[in-house]
Amino acid sequence: MLQSVQKAWNAVQRKDKKLRGSSNGIIGGYHMWLKAQTQEITWFPKLGVSSEEETEVPEESEEVQALKVELERTQVVKEKFKTAAIRVRKECDELRDVNTTTATTLERETKRARKEEWGRNKFRGALWGSNSELKLQRAKRD
Repeated sequence: MLQSVQKAWNAVQRKDKKLRGSSNGIIGGYHMWLKAQTQEITWFPKLGVSSEEETEVPEESEEVQALKVELERTQVVKEKFKTAAIRVRKECDELRDVNTTTATTLERETKRARKEEWGRNKFRGALWGSNSELKLQRAKRD
């Protein structure tokens, strides 16, 4: 079918070149010739107009009707699964956000606790040093 269209179009193009004048203008009668050439193509009118035979819908067998009913049921089930999947995806995203927030907060609190521990240890060291200094002074005095 495609090859016949290509052959017809090539023929139209060749004759089109013959019908054009030296100024590339269209010589009279070209449109009539083009219409005559396209009327020779048998499949062309069938593209635009559908016949009454094609519009008639054949009766469906019981098997086809049962398959259509089954298809509708499966589409309903598919929609239910789709909505469930969307709901689960949203819950998963919310939990991921909560998890990320919790992890960030935990990390921040851990840093703060380490800084406090470091400060306590530094203070303990200073107290230990001053306590040992006081012990030495007491020992001197006694």
